[in-house]
Amino acid sequence: MREFFHTMKISFLLASVLYIVLGLILLIWPGTSAVVFCYAFGGVLLAYGVVTVVSFFLRDSRQGSFVFELLLGIIAAALGLLFLLRPSVVATVLPVILGLFIAVDGLVNLKRALELRRMAYVRWNVPLWLSVVSVALGLFIVFQPFLAAEALVMFLGAVLIYTGASDLWTIFRVSRWTREYRKTHPVDVDPLDF
Repeated sequence: MREFFHTMKISFLLASVLYIVLGLILLIWPGTSAVVFCYAFGGVLLAYGVVTVVSFFLRDSRQGSFVFELLLGIIAAALGLLFLLRPSVVATVLPVILGLFIAVDGLVNLKRALELRRMAYVRWNVPLWLSVVSVALGLFIVFQPFLAAEALVMFLGAVLIYTGASDLWTIFRVSRWTREYRKTHPVDVDPLDF
């Protein structure tokens, strides 16, 4: 089981790095073809969704907040397929879709922050605020009617970079704290087993 969680951690790390790379592409080249972006981001979403769904079914415990992660995995995989199969259609509503995905990703990180609080991590409020900002930025992208197309693409790139960086920070903090927590609270399988 530990090998599976190690693989899952690598998948989340890869997704975070890809967020940053895609964000840099959008920030530096805002005129990048939306169709090319749809293919790239569709692949990321599909991989993330599949890993999340598979990890849900390989867990011993399938209750509580894990159901939310299963739902996120299904939505991410479905959006990934949509991005890959219908990129020209998706390009027209891309900001709304990405804004929603960023907001939902922030909610997942919010759950991780609350788990750190439960485990008595002293700085649990840092990932909490990072996730709240992610949710707010995602919702801003969804509900912004006033940004010009190129400015929106650049803003979206900056938000993807922020989301990837905050996800990386949260993953590393959760990993480190989980190892420390296990030294004093041994458990067989923990939902934060990174």
